[in-house]
Amino acid sequence: MLEAAPNLQPDMRAITQLITDGVKAQENVYGPVFTAKVIDYALRLVSKQIGEEKPEGITNLDQLAEYLLSKECKLPPHWILLWAVFKTEKKFEGYQGAGMRLMDMGISRKVMESTIDLEGDLSDVGSVLSKLRRSTIEMKVAPLKMGYKENEDGSISVLHQDCYFLDACQLALNEGLLKRADGRMVCGVFSLVRQYLKRATGREWDYTISIFDKPNCVAKFFTV
Repeated sequence: MLEAAPNLQPDMRAITQLITDGVKAQENVYGPVFTAKVIDYALRLVSKQIGEEKPEGITNLDQLAEYLLSKECKLPPHWILLWAVFKTEKKFEGYQGAGMRLMDMGISRKVMESTIDLEGDLSDVGSVLSKLRRSTIEMKVAPLKMGYKENEDGSISVLHQDCYFLDACQLALNEGLLKRADGRMVCGVFSLVRQYLKRATGREWDYTISIFDKPNCVAKFFTV
């Protein structure tokens, strides 16, 4: 196991802002209509949760993030925002595909900006994942526990334990919002690992989730 995060839950503002940065990368491609849909879906869900009318005047992602953080809902703000993103992507594409990759890139760019360095022996998977782990802990967005195993076929199995997204992912999965075109499941945390591996090694990576259950999620990563 790699270094454990010091807190059971992430910093709500930090993780909500991180997802917001990812959505902004999608907006650069799909245009403002994508963001407008994300905002609409998020506000509708909050309205349903708290029994208030949907507010007027929230027109950008930063305003949405502040609004979500100001409300006491059954669901945390980062859940609501991520669900709204998945809902919008399904509306635009039918499956999680290019849009999810754009969001991955936006989030991973933010994490990499906070990384101390990407120097050293990057052929060592343990070193690469340790750097990622330290960065997410410093940003206060790391899942509680993370581990990995290098397999004989050259693939890597990565474990996330007690992930704070798991319940939200289950809700989205039940609505059919987490499927790629080939039927495989999407995971935002593992997508970040993929982007980080790509940046560090210079190779393309993909993943398949093999375990999705409390308390463990496990994905197998391989080069493509």
